[in-house]
Amino acid sequence: MAVKIFEFYGRFCARYALEVIVCFMTMVVGAVTLNVSSPYELCHWASNCAGSVDESQVSSDIVLITVLRCGTIIYVYMQLKKIWKIGSACVIGIVCAYTVFAVMTFSVTLVHFLRKDMVVVSNALPVFLLLIDITRMVVLTKHCLSTNSLDSLQDYIAEGMGALNPILTLDTLIELLLLINIGGFVQVRQLQQLSCFACLSVIINYIVFTTFVPACMSVLLTLLNKTKTYDDDFYTYAPPSWYDERFTQILQKEKVKDDHKFKKQVKFLLCLCLVVLHWFRGSLMFYNGTSEKIQNSFDSIFTLTPEQFFTVILIIILGSKYLLDDGYEIVSRFRRTSEFSVATPPVPTYHETCEKQVIAKNTYLNLGNETTILRTTEECKALLKVGADLLTDAEIIALVQKKELALYKLETELQNANRGVAIRRKILNKRMTDDARIKAFSNIPYTGYDFTTATKACCENTVGYIPIPLGLVGPLRLDNQDYMIPMATTEGTLLASTNRGLKALYIAGGVNASVYGDGMTRAPVVEFQTAEQSCRVATWLQDSYNFTLVKDKFDETSRFAKLKRLMPAVSGRLLFIRFVASTGDAMGMNMLSKGVENALRWLCTRFPEMKVVSLSGNFCTDKKPSAMNWINGRGKSVVCEARIPAQVIKEVLKTNVQKLTHLNRCKNHIGSAMAGSIGGFNAHAANIVTAIFIATGQDPAQNVVSSNCITTLEEVPACENGDTAFLHMTCTMPSLEVATVGGGTALEPQKSCLGLLNVAGSSQSKPGTNACNLAKLICGTVLAGELSLLSALASGDLVDSHIRYNRLKPNIE
Repeated sequence: MAVKIFEFYGRFCARYALEVIVCFMTMVVGAVTLNVSSPYELCHWASNCAGSVDESQVSSDIVLITVLRCGTIIYVYMQLKKIWKIGSACVIGIVCAYTVFAVMTFSVTLVHFLRKDMVVVSNALPVFLLLIDITRMVVLTKHCLSTNSLDSLQDYIAEGMGALNPILTLDTLIELLLLINIGGFVQVRQLQQLSCFACLSVIINYIVFTTFVPACMSVLLTLLNKTKTYDDDFYTYAPPSWYDERFTQILQKEKVKDDHKFKKQVKFLLCLCLVVLHWFRGSLMFYNGTSEKIQNSFDSIFTLTPEQFFTVILIIILGSKYLLDDGYEIVSRFRRTSEFSVATPPVPTYHETCEKQVIAKNTYLNLGNETTILRTTEECKALLKVGADLLTDAEIIALVQKKELALYKLETELQNANRGVAIRRKILNKRMTDDARIKAFSNIPYTGYDFTTATKACCENTVGYIPIPLGLVGPLRLDNQDYMIPMATTEGTLLASTNRGLKALYIAGGVNASVYGDGMTRAPVVEFQTAEQSCRVATWLQDSYNFTLVKDKFDETSRFAKLKRLMPAVSGRLLFIRFVASTGDAMGMNMLSKGVENALRWLCTRFPEMKVVSLSGNFCTDKKPSAMNWINGRGKSVVCEARIPAQVIKEVLKTNVQKLTHLNRCKNHIGSAMAGSIGGFNAHAANIVTAIFIATGQDPAQNVVSSNCITTLEEVPACENGDTAFLHMTCTMPSLEVATVGGGTALEPQKSCLGLLNVAGSSQSKPGTNACNLAKLICGTVLAGELSLLSALASGDLVDSHIRYNRLKPNIE
């Protein structure tokens, strides 16, 4: 919950970046000009200000501030050196800008809100710099620099804020409670003031990081980008100039560090203990006499002569030499050794290779306008085993060109589907020699899409995606429930026409639907030495006991696929066995293939003379016109019906019942029969089926079988009891092949469309219910489309409506 809240907040600040920055600065400037301050001077944490300060206290203050300043310099130096090792000017610039702005905000707060002079500000700054959270700022900056498109920058900022802010909030709360308790318990004036400054530092750091940083990050990276989104010279979509592919996994690594359940529990318990401790702080305070003794002993310890003072400074400087130089290098070398300790020899990093200019061992690859220095093939192969994020795009392209990495395995080897798609586009773009084709290829979009699921289950050799317009029609009232139907199509007037039919059906009271058949099919073909043997096995399969034996072998391959019946057919020495099974909410072709394969393996042991020719013998029949599917059904067999009053047909559809029934008989029944159609006794069922298939992630090729439909219209005259005349309309679709799990239904947009219909995923109560409901919805929408098109034909409005809605002028040259 916290992650989603901070993601929303981060996306809001990034989307309205200028507004957030202006509001933030306006509040600061406004508060300064109002000169709001406390009437009390803040000297002590829990007690009143002292009337005078003696010389020993002044000396101890100087020593403490000097130690703090030296420690701050060492800390800041180490942090800057660590950031410099990253090798990114953007990271250095953004982190420095963040630090400067946070320091300014802290100083303004001290001067104008707490009535402190610049001497106090200079003494408080070391505390602020020691507590400023540079590490998280570096992680957020790296994550934002890993996006290869400005369009997705806001999403990356939101993702980073959602990952970092929850743990930052908990850390801030713990730090505040800890500092407050230290200031309350320890009766030492200097430590009380430091605790006060530290609390203010933590609060300001949290406010600036959560509010100002995402907005500033969005504006800065947009302004720093010097690369055109579209390169006219090379016809490619170029990433931003600050894009750095080394940081692609930085947020995932940070999540692994923070998502430790034990650490979170410890932090929560610590926070709870600090709250309880602070609650009872008043009863546990030291007596005044004890407080004065502690203060005096502290001042005596830190009261030094000038000789002692300079000796302490010298010790600090000499002691820090190890941390700044030798120690830091030893730690860095140890880390690099542990990271790259693989079976191959240690490989230098990209920046070390460039600094040493080992050009003799490198090759060059010209990509666009610049030449990139590449590491050797052996080095790249070794780094690939450690992690593909250690290699540049140019080095991966070189591995593909040298046959060390298969082009179709990029997503798997890189463990990053989007990066694999982008690199494959670069490689294929270089293979094209025709400028027109290069430009056409570059116009295929690929940014702003998550290819992780698509490349695993839906498409290989992916280079992009094809956007198709999506619309909603409805509501469709089906079995007394209303649905908005998603349809993806490029055919104008289809959605408008379907929507008109749904309007008429809604006024008429809606549609009733029933599923009368449910069974996916797979029909292997086997061969025998004689026709007599094939007939004998066909007869054997029709026996109920033998069917049970086959069913046991089939059902053991899946907990959802259940064999319902067998349909053998003999052709000479060939035997076609049509397996029919229920498959839950999945379309089920893979389930049936596994079950059929297992059953055939067992049959071969029972009949040694049997030889399997093919797992599929076209007797199924899949993705081909077939009288078998039209008569016996395949997938879901559905029928929908509606009773439409004559008055509704006249007012909404601008025609009458007699014209509709006559047109349907002449066109859909006689006309289709004259054409020798199989399952095509309808006006345009395939239009609606295909549009919903694309929107919901079904297999578009299965519209060949799924569009089988017969539309019937009957006129029911008015009765003497007062019932008005109406049209009784039905659509029967015996072979709708649909699913709500598997295949394209796993893609997020398609899954969302299924969610609109309340059929996403598998039914938990009764597997298969969601797929049956989807089949009902498709059949009901087909009925609406049939009603609208027949009405347009009967009234003569078809041509005029197409001219009115298809307003795009064709470019004919």
